[in-house]
Amino acid sequence: MIWSRTRAAVLCAGLMTVGCGGDDMAAPEAAAEALAPAEAPTPAETLGGGVVTPVHDGDAGSPHVQVTWEVEGANISLTYGRPLLRGRVVGDTVEPMDGSVWRLGADEATTLSTDRDLMLGSAHVPAGEYTLWTVTNGDTTELIVNSETGQWGTAYDPSKDLARAEMTVTTLDTPADQLTLHVDSRELRLEWGELAAAVPLMVH
Repeated sequence: MIWSRTRAAVLCAGLMTVGCGGDDMAAPEAAAEALAPAEAPTPAETLGGGVVTPVHDGDAGSPHVQVTWEVEGANISLTYGRPLLRGRVVGDTVEPMDGSVWRLGADEATTLSTDRDLMLGSAHVPAGEYTLWTVTNGDTTELIVNSETGQWGTAYDPSKDLARAEMTVTTLDTPADQLTLHVDSRELRLEWGELAAAVPLMVH
């Protein structure tokens, strides 16, 4: 009897490691959960070919975003307000108007940030932070790179201009009801109503 009791105790002790008595059914489930594949990350939202991060809503309802692109080793971002046409006509009832400097967005001035030197058309733009504007005079539209940052979009100071570059203007087949800025390895482009205007982009 002593031998039998000892043997039973040893057997039960061994079975306890795998759940003696049948009460420990959670262990296999926990092991299965540990082996389950991790949930796939949510894809980042993109806009104009870059990854978009919402910033805030403007006073008039224009959402503000920061969009980031990686172009040939350069990290380039644009922060701007995205107005909606709401039935208005670009160049007639909404900016950009002929002869006037435009903030290239809504509310605050549009900000460009780059960690590498760029060429925007004929304009050399060293790594740093700038504001972008456009001006149209007749058949010529120029992109303006300004060294002042943090200002409201009507506080343009021409004395702070770094450079200007002529843009190529075309007409969109499908009008863009909301302003969108695009960046890729070839150009920086805006689309707004029927207007598309672009300037070549090159990373130094």
